[in-house]
Amino acid sequence: MKLFKENISKSLISLTLIATLIIGCSEEFLETKPGASLTSKDIYTQVETAEAVLTGIYRRWRTSGSDASRTGLHSLMLCRDVMGPDVVVLGSWWASEAGYATYTQETGRVRFHWAELYWAINQVNDVLDNLETIVGTDADIDRLRGHALALRGYCYFELVNTYAPTYAIGSSMKGVPIYLEPTTAETLGNPRSTVEQVYTQILSDLTTASSLITGTRETKAYMNSNVVDGLLARVYLTMGDYSLAAQKAAAARVGYALCDAADWGGTLRDISNVEWIWVQDNNEQENGGWTSVYGWLHSSGIGEGLWETPVSLATSYSATDIRGQLCTLSPAGFYKNDKWGDYIDYTQDYPYMRSSEMYLIEAEAKAKLTDDTGAQDALYAIQFRADPNAVKSTNTGSDLIDEILLEKRKEFYGEGIVLLDMLRNSLPLVRDAGHPAGMSIPGNSWDFIFQIPESEFLINKSMEISTDQNPATGIISK
Repeated sequence: MKLFKENISKSLISLTLIATLIIGCSEEFLETKPGASLTSKDIYTQVETAEAVLTGIYRRWRTSGSDASRTGLHSLMLCRDVMGPDVVVLGSWWASEAGYATYTQETGRVRFHWAELYWAINQVNDVLDNLETIVGTDADIDRLRGHALALRGYCYFELVNTYAPTYAIGSSMKGVPIYLEPTTAETLGNPRSTVEQVYTQILSDLTTASSLITGTRETKAYMNSNVVDGLLARVYLTMGDYSLAAQKAAAARVGYALCDAADWGGTLRDISNVEWIWVQDNNEQENGGWTSVYGWLHSSGIGEGLWETPVSLATSYSATDIRGQLCTLSPAGFYKNDKWGDYIDYTQDYPYMRSSEMYLIEAEAKAKLTDDTGAQDALYAIQFRADPNAVKSTNTGSDLIDEILLEKRKEFYGEGIVLLDMLRNSLPLVRDAGHPAGMSIPGNSWDFIFQIPESEFLINKSMEISTDQNPATGIISK
């Protein structure tokens, strides 16, 4: 059976949603079984039903809507980029995020990230809780379990990076609540686990998923073993386990060659790109209109979310680097960046993970292991494919790490990676003079960490706002 066939999933998702509504109804409204209400276990009888629920997560994650900056998984990545040094927001959309005005407990921004990820976790937990009722082969059940665990591990990694200090300085501090079973209206809520405990759960989910999930999938829109290895590479790098980070990064990119320079003007925006490992497979119906992900990333100068590139980044490329050639001086004094195109095509896809990231994870990990030659080789692979005149670095130590982190800024504009580099390495936010949201924030600042939504404290009986809320500002100390 093919993985997650969307042509059968649409009706199954609808069926599952209807059944979920029935489960939530009172007994006097509808009683389908004598003396008992319909439960999830009455629904999960077929492999296709569980697949439909997991497919529904991906479909929701690629959808844009009227509240455009807070819809879809891409919103999490885009928010991280505007929080960093390399995005200049010239319109009204995303201006509050760029100015750090929307990361406190009462804002829609912090509610969206929290609710979206915990919604997905609850969907996954419902599937995992009902696997024993599904009629299918052992291979079917293993595949479903592996895929569900991979999704849950990913969600907890996103949550702990957003709402808690980074692992290196905050492993013993409060992380986020962990839920391993589906919640109901009667759920009282769980306390914040420590950052260490959350990472332990992430590793448990992803390593178990790695033993169950395969490289087979219908399209790159869904997770497979390469994606799980890539997620483990990110996790191990964040935890400072550099040997495993490099190992998993190398495994993740197997079968995903680097694209060449010509692709930066062609298939960089399409699922067919050879180096895309995991993709948001967009279409005009679900990610259309000016609210799509490319409503901000395109460089045509239209829209209230127009993004441009600051001078320092645009001029850091060599004259023969294709990535720099796509940056052109704009009337506003910044640079238009044609990495994502100079027009809006609502079918353009968006990368969640690329093999180039895996090379640079390996480069950073090896540099921190003092394997300077290995780090230089991995870095040069990225530099040479973008610039035929690139020269392999001779830097070592901290200078080499700085060069690798700058390369990630050059490579991943608009992909939500740079802020995580800053958090992991305790780097400050430094923006160009003239940046519309000009500011400097020291490394290890609480400003980078979202507060918990105040609504969570109204429903979670295991958390108190006076003791469990993140500070809005100040320096994080161990």
